[in-house]
Amino acid sequence: MYDPDDGTFEFKGPSRSYGYEAKASVQVTRHVALNTGMTKIGNAFYRGGDHRVYVDSAPHFVANAAITLAAWHGWSAALRMRAVNHYRLDGNDPSVVASGLTVLDLGLARQLSRRVEFNLSLDNLTGRDYYETQNWFESRVAPDAPAEWRIHATPGYPFTAIAGLTFRFAAK
Repeated sequence: MYDPDDGTFEFKGPSRSYGYEAKASVQVTRHVALNTGMTKIGNAFYRGGDHRVYVDSAPHFVANAAITLAAWHGWSAALRMRAVNHYRLDGNDPSVVASGLTVLDLGLARQLSRRVEFNLSLDNLTGRDYYETQNWFESRVAPDAPAEWRIHATPGYPFTAIAGLTFRFAAK
């Protein structure tokens, strides 16, 4: 478990979880492929102690999917989706949860010549507000304010477009 106050990791002990994972990849045509993956955890808890404490800060459902276009008339592209459901941030209190996210990203590349390639990346296509990381810990809003338990989060990127050129000066 990452501790953001001092930048260290804390080990919480052995745990047990039950669930399943599935992955698939299909080559639809010579240029188009579909990929997907999903993990679902039914139950996860720390072993030992006099009562069950649930694993916190770990999503119980994660999914991803992509459609990829490769080497089609000089174009390559990938439309990617990733999703995480809400999850517990406190092993003892099920009401303290992180919000989930679903994000779509698109990447395009066009070979302009043997040594030059155009690149375009469109991240968070839907412009959705979301948080990449979320933690539950005690903190203060000012040095003399009382410490309170609250959710701390790192916001995800808004809709972002990045364009560029790749130059190749030597053979691979």
